[in-house]
Amino acid sequence: MTIQPRPEPTLPEIDPEEQGARYWYERYGEQRAETEQLRQRVKELEEQFEGLTEKRRKLSGRTSETSSQPPSSDGVKKPNRDQQKPQRKRGPKYNHPGTTRNGFGWMDHAVLFEVERCPVCGGEVERQPQGTQRQPVAELVPKLVEVWEYERPRYRCPACEWQGYPDWPIGCREGFSYGGRLSSGVGWLGYGGNLSWSKQRYVVESIFGVPMSQGSLAKVHQWFCAALHPPYEPWWRWIQQPGVRCVDETSYRVNGVNHWIWIAVAPECCVLFLAPTRSSAEVKTLLGEDFAGILSSDDWSAYGLQSAGAKQKCWAHLERELKALTTSRFPENREFAHRIFPIIHTARQAHRDSHQGQLSLAELQALRPILEAELAYVLEHPQTGRWATDSQGLANRFRRHGSDWFTFLTHPEVKPDNNEAERGLRPVVIHRKVSGGARSDWGAQLVAMMFSFLESMRRQGKNAVDHLFELIAASG
Repeated sequence: MTIQPRPEPTLPEIDPEEQGARYWYERYGEQRAETEQLRQRVKELEEQFEGLTEKRRKLSGRTSETSSQPPSSDGVKKPNRDQQKPQRKRGPKYNHPGTTRNGFGWMDHAVLFEVERCPVCGGEVERQPQGTQRQPVAELVPKLVEVWEYERPRYRCPACEWQGYPDWPIGCREGFSYGGRLSSGVGWLGYGGNLSWSKQRYVVESIFGVPMSQGSLAKVHQWFCAALHPPYEPWWRWIQQPGVRCVDETSYRVNGVNHWIWIAVAPECCVLFLAPTRSSAEVKTLLGEDFAGILSSDDWSAYGLQSAGAKQKCWAHLERELKALTTSRFPENREFAHRIFPIIHTARQAHRDSHQGQLSLAELQALRPILEAELAYVLEHPQTGRWATDSQGLANRFRRHGSDWFTFLTHPEVKPDNNEAERGLRPVVIHRKVSGGARSDWGAQLVAMMFSFLESMRRQGKNAVDHLFELIAASG
C-alpha cells in the first residue's frame, strides 16, 4: 500500500485593496488578545513553578532546627572545618540545674598496699609521712543476686482453732520466684533504660546470674500494673487542679493499631494516658471539663477547645518555622521572619531578666501590651503590600491565638515554650522505637503508668527503683 502525500493547504487569497484597513485592524486585535492570554498563562505557570520549587526546598531541606522533626532524622553530615561552631559555655543551660559529683560518701572496704622491698634494687624501704595516695573505686561484686528459700510451716491455734502460715517477707509474692528488689531493677531496665524484653532477660541472666523465662518476665510487668495503679489516680486528680500544666501528645501503636499517648506535666508530678484518638475529648479527659489553671501547649487545634484560666502557646515551634523562612526564595517570607524575631527575643530576654532579679514583675507585665502592639503592627503592615503564602499562614496563626502568645510576661512562672511536656515524652518516643509499640491493652496501659511514675519520681527527686520496690511490696 502506498501512502499518498498530504496535499499542501491552500491559503485564501486576500486582496488588501478589497479588505481595507478594518480587516487588518481586526487581525491585529486578535493577535494582541492571543498574545496577552499567552503572557498571562506564562505568568501563572511561573508562579506555580516558584511555589512548587519553594515547597520542594522546604520538604528537602527540613531539619530539626527548622521543623518539629527529631534530630535523629537529620542524618550524618561531614563537619565543615571552615565554619566551626563557637564553643558553648560550660555548665547547665538556662533554668537547668547543674550536677557535680563529690565522691561516693561512704566506703565499704579499705585496702592498704604496702611495699617491703624496693622494686628496683631489692633493698629495704621506709614509709614516708607524706604523699599517701587514696582513690575510691566502685566495683561490681562477683555475686549480685542471692537465692533465698523461705520455709513456712503450717500452724494451728488450739484455743481458737486458727490455722495458717507465717507472713511472707516484704517484697515476696506467693507463687513467684523473683523478689521485689530484683523486679524493680528489671522494671527500670525496661522503661528507664529502654531495653527490650530479650535484653532485659539477657541482663538478668548474664549480669545478675539468674535464669528468667519470657513468662516470668511477663508476670513481673503485670506486677508493675497492680503496683502502679494506686498512686496513678491521685496524680491524675492533682493534674486537674489549678496550676501551670504543659501538655503534648505522641503516637503509639497497640497491637498494630495507632493510638495516642497524652501527657500533662506539673512541677510535682506527671501523668500520661493512652487514648484511641487525638481529639479535644482526650484533652478534657486529661485535664477535666473545667480546668482553671494555665495551659501551655503547641498549636494543635484540640487544645483550642479546652477551657483554662489562661493559655500559653509554644514559641519554640514557631521559631523553627520562622528560621525556615529566613532562607526562603520569596523576600516577603524573609522580611516577615526578620521583623518577628526581634519581638520574640525581647520577650524572652525580659522573662530571663525577671527570673534573675533584674526586672520587676510590674516592669515585665507592662512590656506585654507593647510587644502585642508591635506584633499586630507587623502582621497588618507588610512592606510589599501582602505577605507570601508561608508568612501569611504564620500571620493567621498569630491572629488566631492573639491572647495566648505573651502569657509568660504576665505570669513569670509560665515558660514561653512547651519544653517540659516534650522532655517528658522523649523517653516514650525512645521506648516506642525500641519496642515498636505494645501487643496488649494492659501492656500499653503499663507504658503510660510506668513513664508517669518515672517522670514523677524525677521531679520529686526520689529514687525510682527504691520507690517502685515500696509500691510492689505494698501491692503484695
